[in-house]
Amino acid sequence: MDEKKFRVLVTGAYLVPTAIKKLESIGATVEMLSGKLTEERLLNEIAQRPTHAVLMRGSPPFTGAVLDAAPALRVIAKHGVGVDSVDVEAATKRGILVMVAGDANAPAVAEMTMAFVLALSRELQRFDAVVRSGKWDRERDHGTELRGRTLGLVGFGRIGSRVAELARCFGVHVIAFSRSSVSIDAKLARKAESLESLLAESDIVSLHCPLDSTTRGMMDRRAFSLMKSGALFINTARGALVDEAALAEALTSGHLRGAALDTLVDEPPAPGNPLLSAPNLILTPHNAGVTFSAVERMGENAAENIVAVLTGGTIDPLNVVNRSLLESRSK
Repeated sequence: MDEKKFRVLVTGAYLVPTAIKKLESIGATVEMLSGKLTEERLLNEIAQRPTHAVLMRGSPPFTGAVLDAAPALRVIAKHGVGVDSVDVEAATKRGILVMVAGDANAPAVAEMTMAFVLALSRELQRFDAVVRSGKWDRERDHGTELRGRTLGLVGFGRIGSRVAELARCFGVHVIAFSRSSVSIDAKLARKAESLESLLAESDIVSLHCPLDSTTRGMMDRRAFSLMKSGALFINTARGALVDEAALAEALTSGHLRGAALDTLVDEPPAPGNPLLSAPNLILTPHNAGVTFSAVERMGENAAENIVAVLTGGTIDPLNVVNRSLLESRSK
């Protein structure tokens, strides 16, 4: 066999050197794909010669057609956790494992979530603007303490559970709802019986669930209407979980006191996106999970997932999205 046994495509312009070394140590050629990755471009790039693994940065469209063009492909390893741009069903049918980078970015996303909670509760954006405008009104302007308030977490996986740990340090009451079979640790959060009951009870709602056919657009006009008047809303998960026009209306009407979004339906947002003119809204460029340490951990974990698959090593089932495929192989 040739010295270079495997071809690994990285859908991004950068990968930490330690991750590249892990891949090269098994005889892999690592190729970076920078710029916009459309289905057409992926079809062209992936079909040039046998591709054994993809280390996926961003959300390029790995459709059934793209997967058909890569008969040698054995694993798609995400540099993070979101795989909604991958046709997981098609990958499973073709025997391709779809994997995530464990909890590599969970600490970073959890910290950003709490940063949003604190900034919105204490109205930091508004206070900053007031001082910059030349005003100094300490008597009238007041924020809200976290102690005694209720934080509702939609999703209680690796990130949601970490948010609960942090929030409890502030004396916050935490409730959680999950559609998956994940157990909710009673020491960290009280289980909500339904999404509707969580929305009605929470002073702050934060999303930490995956995007799929059951969750797409889940935060619509009805969902926002169920939230308390003056509540806060946070999304560090996936943009398409939220009806952006409905959120803009809830903020403009004053029903919601504030919101913070790290991710949007279309990134970057189009100039006419109603969120850009909505009041009391913090927007960040989908970088909640991007710290120096998290980027290193995500790159290394994704590379380790690829190495395990290509060399027949031990695969961590918790990192496998289409776990049924892994289970069928072990029988």
